[in-house]
Amino acid sequence: MKYKSRDYANALVEIMLKEKDNAKMVAGFLELIKKNKDEKKLKEILKLAEKIYFKKTGNKKIVLESARPQNFKNSELINSLVKKGDVVLEKINKELLAGVKIVVNEERQLDMSLLKKLQEIV
Repeated sequence: MKYKSRDYANALVEIMLKEKDNAKMVAGFLELIKKNKDEKKLKEILKLAEKIYFKKTGNKKIVLESARPQNFKNSELINSLVKKGDVVLEKINKELLAGVKIVVNEERQLDMSLLKKLQEIV
């Protein structure tokens, strides 16, 4: 029987939230995908599972992009956004030129970069 990517993603999240032995769980999940010959769907499944996981737990995935390495640990703005359980990723994006871009759950975004300011002028 063929399963949709969303079905796999929901099952993965449910198992992750209930199981304590994640290594064993991941091995079993990958074995199931291999058995059903759905390896080509794996990237999509993981992306969907991430979204579902953050929605169910109430946590956020926050991506901080800047043109150069920054120390975001002491930033009031960042500390006001982040709570326990949130995942914070820092990315270097030289195209921004200067400033910072904050993306929350791949949906909401605060763009305070020089690139954005220049695009607004032109």
